[in-house]
Amino acid sequence: MKRTALLPIGIASATILVLMALWILVTGTFYLVPTITIDPIGDEPLDEFGMLVLTGTTNLPLNSHLFINVSPAYGTDGAYRTGLASVAFGTGGRNSWRAVVNASALPPGRYVARVSDIALTEGGSPIMPGVVTAISEISLPSQPAFVVPEKEPYIRINTIGQVATGKISEISGTTSLPPGTVAVWKVDPVPCSGNGTPGSPDITRGAAMAEGSTTVTEGISGIHRWSCFLDPVGAMPGCYRIVVLGETSEGAAEFTITSDPSQGRYQPPRFITIDTFPDPPRNTMVVLTGTTNLPAGEELTVVIIPDMKSEYDFLVNPQDRSQGASFSGVIGSITAQPGSGGINLWSMDFDTYRLDPGKYTVEVSNSKTNQTTFMLEQGDVSAATGFIIGGEPA
Repeated sequence: MKRTALLPIGIASATILVLMALWILVTGTFYLVPTITIDPIGDEPLDEFGMLVLTGTTNLPLNSHLFINVSPAYGTDGAYRTGLASVAFGTGGRNSWRAVVNASALPPGRYVARVSDIALTEGGSPIMPGVVTAISEISLPSQPAFVVPEKEPYIRINTIGQVATGKISEISGTTSLPPGTVAVWKVDPVPCSGNGTPGSPDITRGAAMAEGSTTVTEGISGIHRWSCFLDPVGAMPGCYRIVVLGETSEGAAEFTITSDPSQGRYQPPRFITIDTFPDPPRNTMVVLTGTTNLPAGEELTVVIIPDMKSEYDFLVNPQDRSQGASFSGVIGSITAQPGSGGINLWSMDFDTYRLDPGKYTVEVSNSKTNQTTFMLEQGDVSAATGFIIGGEPA
């Protein structure tokens, strides 16, 4: 059989097919030329918190990073904002990306959003946008397109747990009511839920076991405080419920009274507390607050990380077949602010725009960053709690 030599066009075609196969293997997409697109941006680009949420597609590899720059259009000088985004799974042969830019402080006018890959130095540090770029114009209105919604009036009660008979206990919480507001509280016995307290008597409803009033005091970051003192002397062991009533709101919480003094709450000589807060939805701002008897000005570290006991999708990098979890979190440094009565206050704002739905743990401690090694050195005082973003994970 006569052999026919491959023509140059055949060699070129075969080479292109091989390159396409390699590119699909590495990037998971069908496109040879790297591209980025930006989804259409509406006439009111900012949400109620002044956040600009940008989305789009790209054929850049999974887990690569994009650089976002929002700056005045037509080459004019002025305020600008930058951010980063990660490339995630997409559909239709293209990957997706999502970026959040806080544009609340930008003056009105025409802006340009530029999204590009990141050029890296030899050492791997990002220094400038790369060559793959997408551009879209944005018009920020002359009046803010957002109004931070007024919070529904609320009264929250911090976790009480168990109270020992014969020991006066402080019950505290936070509220949106202004300082000076008088709220009333009362404690009633209630049937125990679940297995209840072993050996607890059957307490019938009657007059309140204890009641009184409390005056709202100045808090921090617009979140104010209240507290009352419960004297459980003579109270029968069992389950109880406290209700705190304001003019336009109320809060309630259940706790138990035990006759075993060793089961009562223990207040360490140095402490940090985290105030109760509701599970936040996606795409919102959250204000964490709490107390401490560490001195005002003391540096505190707040770490928010996913609860690793919950389910997380693992991504496979086609380039080297390595695996990496879809991970998101927050770390911040704050300082204790002056309070009253030897109890100081702290607060930290964070947003859930950049956090994946799921369970998270927040820890507040007096850990500090070593300025030489830049490693976080564990402190000796801490508090932790958990929350869920976007509802119970599937």
